Amino acid sequence: MYIIKNAFRNIFQNAGRNIMIAAIFLLVITMSCIAIVIRDNTDAIAKEYKGQLSTQVFIEKDYNKISDKSNEDPDFTTPPITNEIVKKMASSKYLKKVEYSASLEAVADNLTFKEKVDKRYSELQRAGEAPEKARIPYMQISGYDNVANAKTFQNRQAQLNEGKFPGTANEALISDELAKLNNLKVGDTFQAKDIHDQGMNGKQLKEMTFKISGIYHNSNTDTYSEVFTKTDYLINEDYAYKPLLQGTYYLSNPKDLDNFKKEAYASGLSEYYSVKTDDVAYNAFIKPIEQMSTIATIFLGVVLVLGATILLLLSMLAIRERKYEIGVLRAMGMKKSSIIIQMLLESAMIMIVCLAIGLLIGSLLAQPITDFMLADKLASQGLNTGLSQNIGNAMNGSLATDNAPITHINAILSITSIAQLSGVGLLLVLLASLVSSFYAMKFEPMRILRERN
Repeated sequence: MYIIKNAFRNIFQNAGRNIMIAAIFLLVITMSCIAIVIRDNTDAIAKEYKGQLSTQVFIEKDYNKISDKSNEDPDFTTPPITNEIVKKMASSKYLKKVEYSASLEAVADNLTFKEKVDKRYSELQRAGEAPEKARIPYMQISGYDNVANAKTFQNRQAQLNEGKFPGTANEALISDELAKLNNLKVGDTFQAKDIHDQGMNGKQLKEMTFKISGIYHNSNTDTYSEVFTKTDYLINEDYAYKPLLQGTYYLSNPKDLDNFKKEAYASGLSEYYSVKTDDVAYNAFIKPIEQMSTIATIFLGVVLVLGATILLLLSMLAIRERKYEIGVLRAMGMKKSSIIIQMLLESAMIMIVCLAIGLLIGSLLAQPITDFMLADKLASQGLNTGLSQNIGNAMNGSLATDNAPITHINAILSITSIAQLSGVGLLLVLLASLVSSFYAMKFEPMRILRERN
């Protein structure tokens, strides 16, 4: 108990010196916190995106072939990918998993929107199809087996604010803007319907009733009216004019792409579609994230080395000033181990305070620094043009997907990061205390007292 009391008293008796040591402790912990948060979060996202882009198969129209065919036959239309073909391809033995999705243009007359709702009917003309009499759409309903896998949520453009992702056919997510316009909250219901009154089979289409399971925020306010739900209603002829199922395929092994491609064409996929993984996006989108992780790791190493060196020098200078105190304690009979423990306790007390403050400051600074680094890396890669550029590349056949670069990384201080920082703090305490105290222990008590002046 005496050792603890004496260590606590010494901290305040030598306030000037300890403030300098605390300042270095705090600086090292804060900088280490920022570096570890950036490294851990960028590593997690890079790993997730790598797995997706290296195994996900993208099936896109081959515009070069279509253009050549159109020149030969002006009436040519690209054969559609039917629901039957989608399901046949899904049965391939080379796939790890398949995620289904569907979409539907809809109207909801009982809801309020930012724009004035036009309830008139008009004729819609789709390529290669007869004109259709339908309402002007002002709502997009997107369905997924697992809404959390929607591209909007995967690339961090949208985040779930309240509630949960839909788990049943009649549950849906709406945007916070749409919820605010209509005073809706989680648990409320609303109705929507296809823009057509009748299905392709001539039957009257039913209205869909959704229960709000969650509310999301989308950084792109132009898509505030998009509703996310399961695929059930959207591929049901009772609710959808033209149920069209889409499949997202993931290979068990990227090397099986050619084998899967053969099976896809054998399943009825037209030759006017290309089948490939997104190597271009893989290299372009992952590289900035990996560079951020590398920079953070190097920065962490530099901070630890410089911080430990400065702390060691300060501690040794402080011990030189305390040689007389150590000599008196030794002369009184205090063991070397007890003096070392006291030194450790003094450093540990200072470190605990600095660790708490450093975690708070570091977690607050990590997000803006992460945003700045990501923006700089994206700009250096020429990816700040976003999705429109990627779609343009896809039209030219050089990019297999409409994947957008990761434009936001949540710099979250996790339990793992806190544990790592605690380890950093412990390492600094050991270096600052043990080395300096052992330096002081090499002198005999009587020699220290004789050399007081």
